[in-house]
Order: sequence, then C-alpha cells, then structure tokens
Amino acid sequence: MAEAPKANPQNLLALIRDAYSAKVVVPEFQRSFVWARDNVEEFLSSLLQGYFVGTFLMLDTPTNKPMFPFHLLEGVKDVNSQVRAKDHATVQMVLDGQQRITSLFYAFYEPNISLKGVKNPYRFYLNLDKALNENLDEAVVGVSKQDNKGLANFEKLCQAHKAVPFSLLRETSSFNKWLYTQQSEWQDENLAQIEKLYERLQQFMVPVVALPPETSKGDIVNIFERINRTGVSLSLFDLAVAQLYLKNVKLRDFWDDFTKKNKTVSSIIKPEFLLRVIALLEGKEIRRRSLLDAIDIEGTAFKKRWDEAVNCIVQAHKRISKEYGAFSEQWVPYTSLLVTLAVLLHKLKENSAGAEDYQKVDRWYWSCIISRRYDNAVETKTFHDIRDLDSWMKGGTSPQWLQQFANQYFALDIVNDPRSALYRGLMGLIVRQGAKDFLTGQPATLSECQDDHIFPKSKYKESYGERVDSIWNRTLIWEKTNNQKKNTLPSVFFQECLKKHGADETKLLETLSSHFISPKAYAALKQDNFEEFTTERRKTLEEEVAHLISCTILNKT
Repeated sequence: MAEAPKANPQNLLALIRDAYSAKVVVPEFQRSFVWARDNVEEFLSSLLQGYFVGTFLMLDTPTNKPMFPFHLLEGVKDVNSQVRAKDHATVQMVLDGQQRITSLFYAFYEPNISLKGVKNPYRFYLNLDKALNENLDEAVVGVSKQDNKGLANFEKLCQAHKAVPFSLLRETSSFNKWLYTQQSEWQDENLAQIEKLYERLQQFMVPVVALPPETSKGDIVNIFERINRTGVSLSLFDLAVAQLYLKNVKLRDFWDDFTKKNKTVSSIIKPEFLLRVIALLEGKEIRRRSLLDAIDIEGTAFKKRWDEAVNCIVQAHKRISKEYGAFSEQWVPYTSLLVTLAVLLHKLKENSAGAEDYQKVDRWYWSCIISRRYDNAVETKTFHDIRDLDSWMKGGTSPQWLQQFANQYFALDIVNDPRSALYRGLMGLIVRQGAKDFLTGQPATLSECQDDHIFPKSKYKESYGERVDSIWNRTLIWEKTNNQKKNTLPSVFFQECLKKHGADETKLLETLSSHFISPKAYAALKQDNFEEFTTERRKTLEEEVAHLISCTILNKT
C-alpha cells in the first residue's frame, strides 16, 4: 500500500441511513450480528454520553465488480424490501464496525429479527426522566416484543411523553415535531437538556478509515486479520487488571485460578461479576463509571475480598441449582442475579440469620423472576436490592417494589420462549416440585431429561399455534420415556402410564402433581382436551407462584 490510510470523521447516523439505502454493506466473510440486548443498550448509552466508540474501517468497492461478495446489514430487507445495493455505483463495505452499525440500525429502524440468545425481536426506548437526571446508563432500555407487560409500561411512558422509542430519533424533522408541537411534559431547562442530548446524538462523529477500491486483496486480508487480533475494545476487567497491577495484584491469575477450580460457575459468569461482588461487600455502587474506584483496594485486602467474592458466587450458584431448580446453566434465569444473591447470602451468614430471613431471600428471588425485574438497569437494582433486603432482614419493612408487586393482582403471561428468564424460572419450579418420570413414578435423572411437549406439537400445532409451545404444555420428561411417548395422543400415553402405576390413579396423580398437573388437568388429558388442560395447569402454576411471592392471582375463582 503506497500510503497509510487516514481516518476521517463521518456522521454516525449518516452511516446508518446509508445502510438503510444499501450504500453501506457487509462482506460475506464477516460473522453475523451477534450482539445481545445489553450490548446494544451499552452502545446507545455510550453515544448519548458522548464517549469514544472506536474507529470504523470501510472499503470503497464498485458494485459491478466487488473485491468480495457482500450482503446488506441484517434487518435492512425487513424494513426496506425494495432496496438494492446494485442501484449504486459504489458502496462502503464494513470491515470493522459491523456490530456497532447494525446495533444502531436495529434500535433506530426496528427490524423484526431477534437478538443473540433470544427468540423475539426487541424494541429500544429512552427513558427521559432518567436521562435528564444524568442516569444515562439506565435510561436506555430494550424490551422484548414478547414482554407484553414491559411494552405496555413503556407505551404508557411514551403516551405521557416521559419516554421515546429510538425509532423517533432517527429523523430530525419527526423528533422536532414531537418535541416542539406534540409533547407538553418538558419545558424550559428540561427542554434545553433534551435538545442538547439529541444534538449530541445527531452530530455524533466517528473516525472512518476508508480504503480505496484499488487496495489489494492481500492488504485487506492482512488488515482484517490484525483487526481481529487487536481490535477488541478493553473490557472493565481489562482495565481493572491494569489498575490493580500497580498494587501488585495479578488479577488475571486470580481469574484463571477461579476458572480452573469452578468450571461450571465460570462458564456462566463474566469476570466483572466478581468485581461487582467485591464492590458490594465494600458497600459501594457498581455502575460502570464507579466500579473501578470501588475496587481500588490494596493488595492483601483485595485478595481477601476476592476470596470472599469467589465463595459468595459459588454459594449463590449452589443455591440457584439446588433450591431454585436451575440444575444446569441453560436453566439459570438471570446470570446477573448471581451477584445480588451472592452478597445477600454473605450477609445472612454474617448475621447468623434464621429460616425467616432465608424465606425473605426466596420471596425476593421468585418475585424478581416473575416480575422480570432484572431485564434491565441491573447495576442499580442490584445495589438497591442488597441495601433494602439487608434493612428488611434487620427488622425494617420489605422493599417498596416488592410490596407493590405483592399487592397487585397478577396473571402469568403466555410463556413460550425457553430462553426467557420467566420460562426458565417456571421450569425451575417444576424441578423443585420433583418432576418424576411419568411411567415409573420415580425421580428422574435431570441430566437425562428433555424439555418437551405434553400434547404433541406435531398433532396440535396447526390448531393452537404458538400456544402449543407454552410452558403450560411443556415439562421435563425422562429421555427414554419421551422416546416412547413421541407423537402419541395424551389419552393413549397416560393410559399406559396408569397401567405402569398398577392401575392406581391415586399413585399416578401423585406422579402428575410433581409436574403441576392437577386432577382436573389429568381429566383433560384423558379427553385430549388441550384448552382445558392448559387452563388448569396454568392455574396450578399461578397458585404456586402466588404462594412463593405472597401475591394475589388475577381472576382467581
């Protein structure tokens, strides 16, 4: 390459608009869009705070003879079906920056594609109350389209002009019309703050290195390989490693030792989790901007806190596995909840707590799962929950959010995404209940069980759609029994189960109750009545949840 490429500033939102019109594309050799909800939230928050978000590397390429095959950004065709890159003489191919550009496109244009690790699309909102209080880390919230309650809450906030969807922010004319003629909530200083925040976003510039079309393929490959080796931005843990090195703390060695001794736990948590536990044990907040200060502890004291944090996390994982039914990593509802639970268990031990205090922690845990409390704003909720539960266990009142949740009527939503926290939590209830083998009536080996349908999907999907996949029609079934059940109608299969129980319905009902299948639900099984079965099983699960969280069931009869 004759001359080193130079970085020139470009407007970030202009790049997003170019992606919409197929002027910005992705080479086929790039990996797919893999960011999860929290990655997108963090990136949007960084933009609103004016943080540096890295350099972008582009290759200008003619569309009639591109150097590499390419495709549009994920989601573009979903929102702009007629667009074609070949309508442009040249396009910019993203060599480095795909995840950042695609995440911003996702938030602004709302394509109906899922994010990493989830089944349903997300929509992103800006909570203006929190933004104006300079709490931008938590002002950005992603809500699953399956989360009817979460969407309804944000719809109310939007109607009250206390929040806006990010889709409103993509066009200046639309946002200004809303700000100056449609909303009446914000005036004077608040209005000026919103103007400034929006201006920061609209005028956000990023350094873009644009490689010319004549760049050789060999140079492109070398540059791209170098990016993949060195282009990963520093994580909080990386920064902590550097900071604590000056205090003679070899943090990476600590983490490596932890992973060797605790392979199961380390596979589901990030190293930052242990840093958060340390900060919380010190009584400090754990927001990203304050975490490094919170763990700024001298070497010997830090090692002591690290060992405490390791023990806390291990004990929290043990409790979630043994007491809350998350017997393997795929059934942990929120990995972030391990941090809060770890510190709470530590405080219980310090205070020589009794059974009543452990029951308070249990109630808090199940309320978090059912209310989906840890879907967003995790750092603040973690700090507040530890503070409030500590006060509660010392004789104070229960946390306000917990009181409000317990005092409202509730009904479980239809839950059909096995990757959602609520689905995993409800399956944990079934594990706690016993989940005995349908044929033998004996406790099943959980590692040999499959999450599968009671009314077979092959026979009922056409009539009942996604309701067949709901938790009301699913449970853990021993693999050998499941192979025998296959596509058999419930009336036939459970007749066989009755025979295996010595034709004793009392014994069979005892086995079925370990799956929250009541006598009424069993009667529906014998009649192959899907509607009646799922209605009854839902009631039974709701009653169990209401008992655990001291709540009242909606429309209980």
